[in-house]
Amino acid sequence: MQREGVCLVGYGEIPNAVPEAEGLKSSFSYLPYVAEAVSLALDNAKIKKKDIDGFALVRLAFPADTPAVAEELGLELNWVQGVDCGGASAVIAVRRAADAIQLGQIDVAVCAAAAVRYRGYPFRGLPAYPTDNFMLPYGYGGPSSSFGLTERRHMAQYGTTLEQLGKVVVSFRKNAELNENALFRSPLTLDDYLNSRMISDPIRLYDCVRPCTGAGAVVLASEHIAKQIMKHPIYLVSDAEKANYQVDKPTADRTVTGFTALGDELFSKVSRDEINFAQIYDDYPIAVLMQLEDLGFCQKGQGGQFIESHDITVHGDFPINTGGGELSAGQAVGAGAMMHIVEAVRQLKGEAGAHQVKGARTGLVTGLGLLGFDIPIMCAAAMILQRR
Repeated sequence: MQREGVCLVGYGEIPNAVPEAEGLKSSFSYLPYVAEAVSLALDNAKIKKKDIDGFALVRLAFPADTPAVAEELGLELNWVQGVDCGGASAVIAVRRAADAIQLGQIDVAVCAAAAVRYRGYPFRGLPAYPTDNFMLPYGYGGPSSSFGLTERRHMAQYGTTLEQLGKVVVSFRKNAELNENALFRSPLTLDDYLNSRMISDPIRLYDCVRPCTGAGAVVLASEHIAKQIMKHPIYLVSDAEKANYQVDKPTADRTVTGFTALGDELFSKVSRDEINFAQIYDDYPIAVLMQLEDLGFCQKGQGGQFIESHDITVHGDFPINTGGGELSAGQAVGAGAMMHIVEAVRQLKGEAGAHQVKGARTGLVTGLGLLGFDIPIMCAAAMILQRR
């Protein structure tokens, strides 16, 4: 969808932390984390809480309804929305809020996500009918098993190598070294990646994200309000989503995502060549390659070659996941996807510090979520932001 008059004006982020970290053992509620992230976002946007008339919440693993969370935050609203589309939820939450702003239903919206981990709390994932009934009884299940099969298929079909996948992981870690909010900031080499412990062949330890505690929020506003508080507003230029791509095919290609159907719509107003950086959902490095291919940055199967031929670090020719991505910054469930949006807004406001992309003006953000049975990934969503 091509947008008119919708801007992102602020962001807030609680740095990711593991359960063993100081201060996390005694606080098991997500509400303080949501509240702090929203407060930081409002401060960054220079907007008062009373001005918020819309609220969207990423609902992954949340026990409370969205209006109840809004009540705890003291928000009286004209519009409220809960989103439960896996790793695509944060992007879709922004899309839903943008719809309400563009229709004139609201003027200011906050989109938030959070997750809490603490010692002794086992994260078993969200219940899924296909997984629970057709996979787990045979000892198969979980993202690593699914992506292991997908990665093996991609390698066999297109010649993708571990070295190409390893470059993704190592490059993101280099970006994370510059980001104070990243969970993992110690140097990582390609040899470290190749020799790391096998999880689900060919998936290795450093292919996997680290579940953690974290929270993030972004503030959207109408163009009229954005121009009052920002000299150079950040516009939502275009966005798109697809759920259950290829669901009617009994043998869907597991190396293909719904982004295949979104590229033309997403880039009809801004070309791929105009993208200064990309925040790509990265629960596994093979997912990064597949999204680059399906969004049209290279032909199908050439994602590995694309990574080989580009410097994807912060100061490279095609920066990806400038804060380290989920692979190095950590994945706080739905807040992991929100982290990508927060980082994009931070970059476009020129507030990224040591990991700032020089001349950042146009950025791409993607979200990818929920594993299916017949289809590889159920939800895909993306958006383009531009500072003007």
